[in-house]
Amino acid sequence: MKITSLLITVSATLFIAACGQPSTTTLMEKGSFAMWQGRWSDAAEKYTEITQMHPGDWRAHFNLGKCLLELGDPKGAAASLEIANTVVPNNQEVSDLLAESYLAAGNENKLFTFLETHAKKQQTVRAWTRFAEYAMAISDPDSAMIAINTAISLDNGTTAKPYIVSASFAEQLGDDSLAIQRWKEAWAIDPLNTQVADALRGHGEIPGPTMTGAVAE
Repeated sequence: MKITSLLITVSATLFIAACGQPSTTTLMEKGSFAMWQGRWSDAAEKYTEITQMHPGDWRAHFNLGKCLLELGDPKGAAASLEIANTVVPNNQEVSDLLAESYLAAGNENKLFTFLETHAKKQQTVRAWTRFAEYAMAISDPDSAMIAINTAISLDNGTTAKPYIVSASFAEQLGDDSLAIQRWKEAWAIDPLNTQVADALRGHGEIPGPTMTGAVAE
């Protein structure tokens, strides 16, 4: 009887403890609902609880980082997003938000190193283009041009995005000749792109087959 009574007492204690401890699923749902309503502080509180119970839950760290950015705490956001990035280093949403948090925190050195390392590891057009855009944003045009040229080399005429970015950089640097060349290359890939067509007209060029020898569909 004593053993039975003890087991009942222990079971009851564990049950009460479990009832007092919300599940991560419940906390995640509450956090998501709070974010949907724009209650960033409440959402951050829920995600913080999850990270304390499960430090390796990258989704909780990602969402916490998102909330902290909205709350004006980019350093805190970066700290949480770094953990998420360690768990899922190939997740684009996580790496994009981490880069955004570094920039917002004014941590340009960390931003540069992170994006350069990421681009060299991934070797994708997207990674090099993103590195180029951020390098230009922190006033490093030399690195930006090297990065976007790498993206263009990898792209090999498949998508217009890196050529558009390169053309925009050239315009910012006052290199109209390169800008026109890149806009033309972008047009040859995507002749229906209004941004490209408008940019060419702005440079006195008339978009059309005779401009590059490409025929629009």
